[in-house]
Amino acid sequence: DKVQSKEEQRDVVQDPSARPSRVELVADENIEKLGMSFDGKPPGYIQVKACSAGGWAESVGIQPGDTIISVDGEDLKDMTSEDFKTLCKKRPVQFLVEQAS
Repeated sequence: DKVQSKEEQRDVVQDPSARPSRVELVADENIEKLGMSFDGKPPGYIQVKACSAGGWAESVGIQPGDTIISVDGEDLKDMTSEDFKTLCKKRPVQFLVEQAS
């Protein structure tokens, strides 16, 4: 999958209030905590249960009900919960998030 620039993403979204269905988000080295909790754990896709006010997840637009599809390009459907925890602690770390409508 090609990572789109913000300008390209804006061109795809016709309605400015609409959220794109899938987005790739990166927590850089300066992010200490992700600021989100999950409903369940891999293997399998997991939903975001809650986001901390003012945390990284909230600041990049992640909302409760969104689904984490992959972490650092690794699909959650076949990932162990231990690998998921390890990847979530690493920085930078990239998430593919399917946003709830």
